[in-house]
Amino acid sequence: MNSIRFILPFAKPYGRRYLAGLLMVPLSIGSLLAIPWLTGECVDILRASMGPQAPATIPPTKQLTLLLAAIVIFAFTRGLSLFAIRWFIISASRKVEFALRDKLFAHLQHLDQGFYNRWKTGAILARCSQAVERVRVLAGPIIMYSANTVCMLLIAIPLMISVSGWLTLLLMVPLSLLTLSVRKIGPRVHAAVSKAQETLSDLSSLSQEDFAGIRVVKSFAQEKAEGERFRKLYSEYLDDNMTTARIQAWMHPLVAGVNELSLMLLLLLGGYYLLGGEGALSLGEFIKFAGYQFQLIWPMISIGWVVNQFHRASASVVRLEAILESESSITLPAEPIRPATGRIEGAISIRGLDFAYNGKNILEDISIEVPAGHTVAITGRTGSGKSTLLKTLPRIVAVGDGRIFIDGTDINLLPIDLLRRSIGYVPQESFLFSRSISGNIGFGLDEPDEGAVLSAARISRLEKDIDQFPRGWDEQVGERGVTLSGGQKQRTALARALLIQPSILLLDDSLSAVDTQTEKEILAELRTATGNTTTLVSAQRISSILHADRIYVLDQGRVAEEGTHDELLKMNGLYAETYRLQLLSDELEGM
Repeated sequence: MNSIRFILPFAKPYGRRYLAGLLMVPLSIGSLLAIPWLTGECVDILRASMGPQAPATIPPTKQLTLLLAAIVIFAFTRGLSLFAIRWFIISASRKVEFALRDKLFAHLQHLDQGFYNRWKTGAILARCSQAVERVRVLAGPIIMYSANTVCMLLIAIPLMISVSGWLTLLLMVPLSLLTLSVRKIGPRVHAAVSKAQETLSDLSSLSQEDFAGIRVVKSFAQEKAEGERFRKLYSEYLDDNMTTARIQAWMHPLVAGVNELSLMLLLLLGGYYLLGGEGALSLGEFIKFAGYQFQLIWPMISIGWVVNQFHRASASVVRLEAILESESSITLPAEPIRPATGRIEGAISIRGLDFAYNGKNILEDISIEVPAGHTVAITGRTGSGKSTLLKTLPRIVAVGDGRIFIDGTDINLLPIDLLRRSIGYVPQESFLFSRSISGNIGFGLDEPDEGAVLSAARISRLEKDIDQFPRGWDEQVGERGVTLSGGQKQRTALARALLIQPSILLLDDSLSAVDTQTEKEILAELRTATGNTTTLVSAQRISSILHADRIYVLDQGRVAEEGTHDELLKMNGLYAETYRLQLLSDELEGM
């Protein structure tokens, strides 16, 4: 029932399609079962006309012609109604699949970074593909075959009883055994399928990681070791599927055996009645009864398929619910506050900010003031919390109320779409999509202007590298930008952030892979291009932040020092020590 409750909201908008399809089922089954009845009537008429007591006249051709015409009409009706059933129900199931995929994708985009830290990409992809398809089977074929089986039993059994009640009762005994067997096998199928799907998720995750990190695998000559991991995991998946197949293998011979037993009983008992036993049947009645039973064979066989697919779908529903019931720690304001001007100006106020992850304090009592249009730099040792601090501003990670304000408004009260569209964020690890260079730069806009794209590329000094690519700006960068160098990826990501003309620009050590000369050129261009933009720069290389209006030095998640470059040097603290070491390192490299 949990599976039905899950799929119902997605199927409800297409209720008319399902209703139309289900209304066609009795018409289809009735047309199908009318044919054995008409055939039996024809046989009885022919037998009566050819018997020893029959008058020596021409057989009643008119009556036979009408019966044969009726058979043709019912056969035609059966075909049309069968088409209608499939058209309405299967098309509705495809729409349900679309709605489910759409909701799943939208929900995945809404979830915060913490969710993706916990879940493997391969596990998510397995649920988005295989699990959704199996749920679609629940919304289409399972409904169709179940309705067909139920309707067949409701119509065929009364017709069989009308021919011979005792014969029908005796033939129902094997069907009862089938029902009990299916109920016993079903839970085992569900458990086996759930185990196989979990193993498939692990297998998908391993494959995705190895393909994405193939250069690392090859660099460390780990092809054989990874191949062994894959074979071990796939062997486990094979064993799980073999277990499922063994359990399911009992279903088909069981159903077939029941049908064969029913056929044998029909021949024995029906033959006895036909030959004049108690409750004797005419040849036409025997043909009717046999026709009804024959039409029951496929619906009975489909019971096994329906049970197997239902348990597969139920296992998939559980896996999809695990995603859809996950909630983001980034909550949306019930009544968002929009700036009176309609845009964010960029004044930032961080007041006593604390942040912890998995019980470990990352940031403690951080207070920073950034006037609109100013540039503030964040520096410190690795692991001091610089990247985490920048992530709090676009609400990539959640912070409590009353800690961060933009233009005097708590960021938790600002519309999140407005907040993020107003912030150009260049993360430490630049992620590029498998698109052209210009497509990656223009990612943040629906219809980027070509001139604006070129301007942003000029500021990031990417344009001087464009001649290296055969197709220029249309060069495909490959998955995750694999065809570009580290510096080219960072400059592409920087151009992408600049293109949207943000009110706030966040640069998280975003020039670490760029050579010193190019870095100086970019910084000079940035000072001109972002004159009215509030800029927060996180960097370990102090040469990247010399131009900042104010510099904050973090140490173990706390603000250890703050001031201008000259003021910090006079303090002769952590910043001055780091600066001297970097100068010495640069001198040694220049020797």
